[in-house]
Amino acid sequence: MPEEQPQFPWRQAFLLVSARVTDQVLMGGYARARASSGLYARHGGHTLFAGKAAVPLEDWPHETSVVCGRFPAEAFWAGAHWQDDVMPLRAGAGDFHIAIFEDL
Repeated sequence: MPEEQPQFPWRQAFLLVSARVTDQVLMGGYARARASSGLYARHGGHTLFAGKAAVPLEDWPHETSVVCGRFPAEAFWAGAHWQDDVMPLRAGAGDFHIAIFEDL
């Protein structure tokens, strides 16, 4: 049974990704495809910060990176180009925890 797509009742949102990359080759292909797709810019989105913790606290997982972006949720995450062409390239590249937070 296919996973149901989330509904986004707000216009702007924050995307938070916690990632532990286990395959640099796969992740590199995904990163290049995401960057060249122009999806963030096309939907008025941008990355607020990205990287590994400067000072890990409270049992922060080793080698975990975080990306925080701001964008119109429904246009980006639920879009066919992201879902069908870009996101699948990340499969097998690591462990990812992703959530969208409403922009207050």
